[in-house]
Amino acid sequence: MGDPLPIFLMVALALLFGLLVMVATAILGPKKPTPEKLAPYECGIQEIQAPKRRFPVKYLLTGMLFIAFDIEIVSLYPLAVLLKDQLKTLGLIELLIFFVILMIGYVYVWRKGAFTWE
Repeated sequence: MGDPLPIFLMVALALLFGLLVMVATAILGPKKPTPEKLAPYECGIQEIQAPKRRFPVKYLLTGMLFIAFDIEIVSLYPLAVLLKDQLKTLGLIELLIFFVILMIGYVYVWRKGAFTWE
């Protein structure tokens, strides 16, 4: 097996960089936040009035599900390209297993009612 020192060195440098950024932010960051700085900002539009109710969780859940399934579907493209030339029958079996697992998750989410909007 290879020498693990470069991996430990890279992890140590990443942790050190994270700590350095947090310390620099604490030292150089604003000390007296004003109400304008603490106000929510979205799209450059001033808030006229506070929303009457909060966004439903379904809205956020739909977005997260879209991202999850979109990333899984995008991972099919490289597999399909490799399937043509290199992977042959074993690649087809792998692709079908991946697709079945993806469909199990999709059907589960569908049966839970995550795609229904009220």
